[in-house]
Amino acid sequence: MVPLAGRLLLAAARAAVGPLALAAFFSDWTEGAGVLAGHAFSGFDLVAFTGRLGALDLTPWESALVWGLRLGVLGVAIAAAWQIVLVFGLRRHPAYAASGWYIALVAVLVVSVSVARDGFTPPRGGLLLAFAGATFVVSSRGAAPAETVPTPR
Repeated sequence: MVPLAGRLLLAAARAAVGPLALAAFFSDWTEGAGVLAGHAFSGFDLVAFTGRLGALDLTPWESALVWGLRLGVLGVAIAAAWQIVLVFGLRRHPAYAASGWYIALVAVLVVSVSVARDGFTPPRGGLLLAFAGATFVVSSRGAAPAETVPTPR
């Protein structure tokens, strides 16, 4: 049986994943290169920028790639919202696990691209997203939900 302090810490960690991922979505993920040097892009900015790229005369393959990137980045905000909504009462819902693992996967991808591109200086949004993903992974490996913990006799 997990002591009360451990369960409270686990609940706090689970509750932090969604807000951390949402804060990461609105924080800087990357900085521009070339003409866009000096500009930082948050997840929100990347969704808007890929929307403007969609207005260009692109091949079907390029257009699909831009839409995929746009939906992938927007998926972080959607997954964060699912984490916030489902964290306390509905952790057994499949969307809770799927959204948490999505956040963790995108965090690995964002930090990997950032490290490969700039060395080990991930931007604030990448670090927040990595912390949210790591928090989900660690808390998902924690104790069973409180309703399944046996009570002492």
